[in-house]
Amino acid sequence: MNEIIQPPLPCQPVPQAPRKRRLVLRTVVTVLAVGAGVFFGRMAVNAVLGAPDDSGRYRLTPPATFQGLTLQDSGPRVDAIKEGQGARKPGTEPVAVVYADQSGTAQLVVSGASGAFTDEDPGAELTKSLHAMGVNGATTQDSGTPAGGAMRCGTLTTGAGPLTLCMWADHSSLVTVTVPVEHEPVTFEALAGQTRALRAAMEVPKA
Repeated sequence: MNEIIQPPLPCQPVPQAPRKRRLVLRTVVTVLAVGAGVFFGRMAVNAVLGAPDDSGRYRLTPPATFQGLTLQDSGPRVDAIKEGQGARKPGTEPVAVVYADQSGTAQLVVSGASGAFTDEDPGAELTKSLHAMGVNGATTQDSGTPAGGAMRCGTLTTGAGPLTLCMWADHSSLVTVTVPVEHEPVTFEALAGQTRALRAAMEVPKA
C-alpha cells in the first residue's frame, strides 16, 4: 500500500507485476474486512448484554516464529489488512500479521481480534458469516483446545484467484487465517492443521 508506482513512459506497456500486487492487496482487504465486519456485527454488539464464564478469558499474542516462518507485523500486506479492519471496535484488540519464509515471501496471512464475546453458538455464527462472504463449500473442522469454540474452512473465489481460508471463533477471539491468494490453493485439512497449531501458540490465557 506504501509502494509508489511511477507512471509508464509513452508507448510503453503498463507493468503487470505492480498491477497484480495491487489486486492481491485489494483481495486481502476485501476478504478480511468483510469477514471481520460480518462477524463482529453479529457478536461484538452483544458484549454489553452479559457474558459466559469464559468470555474474554484469552488474548491473542502472535509468536515471533511459527513452523519455520517469521512474523511480519509491518509492510504493504499488513497495512492492507489493517486498512480493511478499519477503526478498532470497542472492547476488542485487533491482530494483523503475516508469517513469511526465509526469502520474505508471505505464506500465511492472519487477521482477527480478541475481546469478550457472548454469542451462545460461535459455530452457527461462523457458518452465517462465511455464507455472507460468499465462501464456497465451508466445512466444519476441529477447532482445537483449550478455548474450544468452532472452526470453519472454505474457498472464496476472487478476482485474483481462489482463496482458501479458515476462521475460528470462541468467546475470546475471532481470527481468519489464509494462504496468500498468489499461491497455489491448499486443502482445507492442511490449512486447518496450521490454523489449529497457530491458535494453540497465539491464543493464551490473560494474566
